[in-house]
Amino acid sequence: MQKSILRSVIILLCIIGLGGLLIFTTADTQELSKAIPVSVATPTRGTIERVVTYTGNLEADATVEIFANTSGRLVTLDVDDGARVNKGDILAQTDARELRLALKQAEASRKVAEAQLSTVKATAELMLQTQLRNASASLTAVSAQLQQAKALSEVEAKSAFHQAKTGVTAAETNLEKAKSGARNQEIEQANAGVSVAKAGLENAQASFARVEQLHKADAISDQDFDNAKAQLNTAEAQHKSAVEKLSLLEEGTRPEDIKAAEAQLDSAQAGFDLAQRGVETYETKITIAKTNVVQAEENLNSLQVRVDERVWEHDITAAEAQYEQAKQQVELAKKRLTDATITAPTDGIVVNRPADLGDYAAAAGSPSATPILTIVKVDVLKAVFSVPAAELSNIAVGTPIRFSMQDQDVVGKISFISPVVNPADRTVIVKAEIPNAEYQLKPGMFVEVNIDLPAPDDSLLLPREAVLNIQDGTGHVFVAKDGTAHKQTVKVGLAWGENISILKGITDSTSVIVSGHRQLADGAHIMVVNSEESR
Repeated sequence: MQKSILRSVIILLCIIGLGGLLIFTTADTQELSKAIPVSVATPTRGTIERVVTYTGNLEADATVEIFANTSGRLVTLDVDDGARVNKGDILAQTDARELRLALKQAEASRKVAEAQLSTVKATAELMLQTQLRNASASLTAVSAQLQQAKALSEVEAKSAFHQAKTGVTAAETNLEKAKSGARNQEIEQANAGVSVAKAGLENAQASFARVEQLHKADAISDQDFDNAKAQLNTAEAQHKSAVEKLSLLEEGTRPEDIKAAEAQLDSAQAGFDLAQRGVETYETKITIAKTNVVQAEENLNSLQVRVDERVWEHDITAAEAQYEQAKQQVELAKKRLTDATITAPTDGIVVNRPADLGDYAAAAGSPSATPILTIVKVDVLKAVFSVPAAELSNIAVGTPIRFSMQDQDVVGKISFISPVVNPADRTVIVKAEIPNAEYQLKPGMFVEVNIDLPAPDDSLLLPREAVLNIQDGTGHVFVAKDGTAHKQTVKVGLAWGENISILKGITDSTSVIVSGHRQLADGAHIMVVNSEESR
């Protein structure tokens, strides 16, 4: 009986245990059936290689049309199409015979200007000082002449005038007496006339002696001397006439005496006219002498001002300017002669030579000027391409570029970024320099330009598909923790290929769901079926 009861208890306990086990297994299975299978990965460290590609074309670094520097016949033309030339190589020459003559003339003019400059430096001051001394001496001389003219005018000329006038009066009286016959009173008057004529003669002789001395000293002119001589002759004639008159009166009147008296009157009248002109002449000479003094003073003052202002230095400066101008003319003539030789302004290849030897080449700038040849500089080419304005922050002058050519990588660098955006397509013209030392590249070729954009060397990387809903540099990932998916906001950086860099939000050890996460919600149960490292 007791054994039956114990057996029954054991059986009951077994039934109860099996039932509990059955209940537990069913609940756990149901819970597991709700978990979403996912794969997870942890971020890795690395560098994202980012390359952008643009399409462009190659252009020559420079295309130079070569003109003659001076007009003339081409006497040499040493290159042809396809010739390689280096900078400074002689390409052609124009006829330079006239230019050589012009250079010789300019050099001769320079020598003359140099000699004139030396002369001016040596003599300019001395000549001006000499002129000043001469002007001072001239003023002294004309002042003396003025004083002499005044003295002669006031004394001798007026005295001669009065004397001549007296002679005329006496001659008239003598003539009347000759006609009417002599009386005692007339004889007495004739004696008085002789005395007056004698006194006038002595005065004229004394005056002539002084004038003669001044004339010998070159103090008076020849005309003044001749006037004094004439006055002396008149006085002598008057004295002789007075003596003859007295003799005739004493002898009595004769027809010939009347004629002589008439002649004496004519002579006296002529002497009076001469004396009158002498007075007028001396007054004119005084005026002229005063004018000469004023002019001499002005000349002296002007020269003194020039000396005070050291005018000779201005003369030296002017001579120096002429010399410098002459030197510049020589340099200009040399340049024109040099310009007759046409040299290559750059390295390159001759691509067009329309001119022939003997052709007339008009100088550059002339309306009829045409190029004698064209050189293309191709040792460096320019890759020209367009970049969207939104991507300009990725490049700068100096940024390297590369492209492949005949299984070789060609490397250059950006040399120009246009400051203007094309409004039609919002792009900017960019140019890059490409070395072409072997001339393998040709202007006009199309190229695909590759630019490696900068990226951090140690970025935190995730597979690109792990980050959802990326906008303005921000997205979210799901993080696996204790069987649950947790939504986590992250800040993203550069992306290239399958990877994207994470700037903020997770660490190197974070388990990030990389597959099966697109149907997840925050807090969802998950079942990790595969764990992998990010690629």
